[in-house]
Amino acid sequence: MTQNGEGEVPVPLPGDTARLDQLAAHWRDADPAARQEVTDAADALLDSPDAGAVDQLLDALRRAGINPDADNESL
Repeated sequence: MTQNGEGEVPVPLPGDTARLDQLAAHWRDADPAARQEVTDAADALLDSPDAGAVDQLLDALRRAGINPDADNESL
């Protein structure tokens, strides 16, 4: 995504929509228990934004099959 200017909504680049569609499809196909674990970890991070909560969310994403360490090209 590119920024138009300060405070403006980013403009999607050509591949952004496809990558988001791919991620959404993976999320829909993920095990319901894994999705709940990710949701719970995200809620915990919002409640207490610390390094431990971040690690728990990243681990939950990995267990759900979503690689948070991947670059933007390989979501």
